[in-house]
Amino acid sequence: MTDIEKNKAVIHRFWHAIASRDVDAYLATFAPGAVARDPVSQPPLETEAQRRAYLEGILGGLDDIRVSIDFLTSCGDHTASKWTVKAKSAADGSDVVLEGIDTARHGEDGLIVELYGYF
Repeated sequence: MTDIEKNKAVIHRFWHAIASRDVDAYLATFAPGAVARDPVSQPPLETEAQRRAYLEGILGGLDDIRVSIDFLTSCGDHTASKWTVKAKSAADGSDVVLEGIDTARHGEDGLIVELYGYF
């Protein structure tokens, strides 16, 4: 049986890791063999190395990252979250605001097995 609260806690850890620029903590929210489609319009990130490069690329372009989880719900082994990221552009200091929705399927341990990002 899936623990809904465990799944939600993983999503909170996922976003905290991004806000704190902790790539290893971000990677630790994914199960071995996980696939992230983030965003869904891009090729899937099927390996830890791909997910690492992806997040490091994003973090390299942003300073002063603040994340809010505007809404989080869980249904069985799935979660959906609406989120907002506010940051500064590392290039010129301008304000950056990103909003989106992520859906995730979780394994028995709560780790993310599949992630779909819409932003």
